[in-house]
Amino acid sequence: MALPEPILDDLRFQKDLVDEARRRIIRYCPEWTDYNLSDPGITLIELFAWMTELITYRLNLVPDKNYIRFMDFLGMQLQPANSARTELTFRLSVPFPITPEDSSEAVIPQGTEVATREMDDQHEVIFTTDERLVVGPPKVTQLRRQDEVNKNYLPQLGVELFHTFSRPVPQPGDTFYIGMDETRNLSGYIIQFNFTCEETQAAGIRREDPPWIWEVLRANGTWEEVVPSTRPGERDTTGGLNNARGRLVFYLPLDLEPGEVQGRRAYWLRCRVEQRRKEQGMYRESPRVSSVTAFALGATTRATNAVVVHNEPLGISNGEPGQTYKLMHAPVLSLREGETVEVEELHDGEVVFTPWQRVDDHSESDRHDRHFTLETATGELAFGPSIRQPDGTVRQYGRVPESGRSIRFSQYRYGGGVAGNVPPDKVTVLKTGIPFVDRVTNMARATGGRDQESLDEAKMRARRELRAQQRAVTAEDYENIGQAASRRVGRVKCNVSSSNGKAAPATPLPPGAVELLVVPAAFDAVNAGDLSKLALDPPLRQEIETHLDQYRLLTATLNLREPTYIGVKVQADIVVSEYSRPDVVCLRVSDALRNFITPLALGNLAEGVNLEDPAAAGGRHTSEWQGWPFGRNLYISELFSLIAQVQGVKHVRDVRLGQRAVNPLKEAPQADGRPAEHDPIEMSDQRVIEVPADAILCSLDHEVKAVTL
Repeated sequence: MALPEPILDDLRFQKDLVDEARRRIIRYCPEWTDYNLSDPGITLIELFAWMTELITYRLNLVPDKNYIRFMDFLGMQLQPANSARTELTFRLSVPFPITPEDSSEAVIPQGTEVATREMDDQHEVIFTTDERLVVGPPKVTQLRRQDEVNKNYLPQLGVELFHTFSRPVPQPGDTFYIGMDETRNLSGYIIQFNFTCEETQAAGIRREDPPWIWEVLRANGTWEEVVPSTRPGERDTTGGLNNARGRLVFYLPLDLEPGEVQGRRAYWLRCRVEQRRKEQGMYRESPRVSSVTAFALGATTRATNAVVVHNEPLGISNGEPGQTYKLMHAPVLSLREGETVEVEELHDGEVVFTPWQRVDDHSESDRHDRHFTLETATGELAFGPSIRQPDGTVRQYGRVPESGRSIRFSQYRYGGGVAGNVPPDKVTVLKTGIPFVDRVTNMARATGGRDQESLDEAKMRARRELRAQQRAVTAEDYENIGQAASRRVGRVKCNVSSSNGKAAPATPLPPGAVELLVVPAAFDAVNAGDLSKLALDPPLRQEIETHLDQYRLLTATLNLREPTYIGVKVQADIVVSEYSRPDVVCLRVSDALRNFITPLALGNLAEGVNLEDPAAAGGRHTSEWQGWPFGRNLYISELFSLIAQVQGVKHVRDVRLGQRAVNPLKEAPQADGRPAEHDPIEMSDQRVIEVPADAILCSLDHEVKAVTL
């Protein structure tokens, strides 16, 4: 499909010239009252309008038209919209197992549709699950203590008590382990453990906040902390295993795999004694457990903002080369295995649908190859053309579907755009009923949705690609090609050793190594203050590596990672001008700071800032601000200048800075929806925050206070 071209002449003879001139008659010549077409004055107006139309012809747009035509010759197409992704949590109507010997399962098929609620001013947004999810009863198979890890206490429960920690007095670091059957995939499960214990009088600890840490074993052999849920109905009722009966609920990681503890393979959780706060107290004696059972309350799976279409008929082949068809829906998401065009063919005396293969173009297709091309942005697919060669012969590129045969698309997904970046707990409408499933929701914000590439973005991409010349050699080449790998990529920086006096990476790179710092396109999440979406997830990493492998030198070693994120908190005291609301002005200042100290451009940097001053934002015009530059220091004078330009600010009395390291994986909200816990940020009077070459700044919660002189 050709790129859209601008309309060169957007002034219309009648609407924009003649009618506008007639409306001005009463103002400039009120004695003129005859507006009939036969009036000589009206005739003169039409004559001058015709001449004006010729003069004002938009010749200045001709370069843009030519630019787009050249891009079309190069085969460039607008990149399609990208779909938002989230995690959907399905909750069961009854915990599994229903009875001790029951083996019922809840099956959520791949492609299950869940939508937001449709409002008067908003259409529903549909998400579909990416894979099949089976929720069944978990089974506890191991119960061991650290000092006797070779002994499984589970079979002896009911006969003797299990002392979870060392006797007579537990010590920091004491640990007990719970192992679950590895044949049941517990990835993403919501697990509830029911404990029956010998009741005590708290034994030196605070029941509501016991001195322990729960961790889950990952496949790489490391232990990752999991926090017991504090959601309504799921709170810890064990009292630190001192109550007679109690429960603990855990939300297990989505990519959990079985691991080994002392050579025994299972899904492992462990509880370790650790006093993080003095008020927690310390165990004076070990809790004693008489039974422990596990129940599944639900599970979580990944989902994409997309709608699945099955077996869409495209038409009947006319037997001619170069046939084109168009899908009913677009943009089309990346095709998965089994999603392709199918054409009726005769095999062994029976007409069956035969799958064809998608290719980028037909330049290397033979006349017998079952190839087709697909433009995902428009949903237009084409079969191979027949082209006359210089010697006069005609060559067929790709096979032609036989005349009279039906053509269909076996399955595809469509959707995408920023509309899919919905907040938490909005995707709640299950489109089809599923046995044992009570409700569903997205506990985390959906991110990654981007609209189709604009024409201006395509122009910038064309410049980058022409500069790279299909080969990644220089650092700029890697940045340009990495940026074009996916619409999910927000920014890319090639991290190289410096020899010109500029800041260099903290860890020198070996010869031949190329390191790319990738910031995902999590615009909505960053704007909402959710820094956890800045993590570079494995699918995006793999997509970028696969794309760069086509262009990098064979001797180059490629490494992708996130930049080092430095969170900045600003405390500002301002004096509000007369007749301005202090709360509104403080909010404007907070927005200006958040949109200035950001790894991604969040839209209008100058919300509340005087746009007439192009020196805003540290000497950069707001329309050019793409987010905080890699390795650029932050000076407090820039913040004074920025805040002073916010509408309603009369004086800036004081500005203080605080900072902390930001690890996106540790910024995710807790299982109960509360924000992640971090140590308090110590504010200081420092005048500059130094930023390493591989680092970038992001905003924390700023504090802006209106004061009086």
